[in-house]
Amino acid sequence: METVSIGGYIPTGFLDYPGAAAAVIFLKGCPFRCPFCHNPGLVLPGTGGESFEPDEIIGDLERRKNFLDGVCITGGEPSIQEGLVPFLGELRSLDLKVKLDTNGARPDVLEEVLGRGLAEYVAMDIKAPREKYSLASGWDGDLSLVEKSISLLLRSKIPFEFRTTLVPGIHGLEDAPGIGDLVRGAPLYVLQRFRPGLTLDPAFAETPPLPVWFAEAFRERVLLFADEVRIRG
Repeated sequence: METVSIGGYIPTGFLDYPGAAAAVIFLKGCPFRCPFCHNPGLVLPGTGGESFEPDEIIGDLERRKNFLDGVCITGGEPSIQEGLVPFLGELRSLDLKVKLDTNGARPDVLEEVLGRGLAEYVAMDIKAPREKYSLASGWDGDLSLVEKSISLLLRSKIPFEFRTTLVPGIHGLEDAPGIGDLVRGAPLYVLQRFRPGLTLDPAFAETPPLPVWFAEAFRERVLLFADEVRIRG
């Protein structure tokens, strides 16, 4: 059976899975190169960092499953891991709810996860409007893949959210309609303010976040596109 490459593990957290006490598992690798990414050690191949054996993580979750509500699988980008689907199956066998974070670049994997009922919640990042996607993501792939993932979630029966990190120098208020068009019909759209710190592109490490008023003004401009729009963080 294919395995997964794990680069981080938080035994218990209360922020990553809405309304749940959940372990967080960080999978290595990502096709995107978002300059503001806070997990460069997971994204860049060959940069070392921690590694965890999947069996070790499963064993720990088995011992503590009565104290957890679920598990959040994040990254990096989990969908590029060939062993993701069987790994999610192992987690589901522990009777733990699974939340999957994704950038939507692998709709084929997302479709399989949804079809097999391997996730109870999905959070998908929407990086920018179409014309700025490569700028925000550092990815020159086929944007129709991301759009297919959006469509899969919109047609799904499980709870999900779309979310955008608002980043200085990348996002402006004029981008709201374009992003809104991508998330049109979503039950929940979440806006997050970029925070400085360790970033893939060092130029963003000390960049101050956009002001609160910007997030509130952006929210006002996308209210018509989603059932609910929240500002988080």
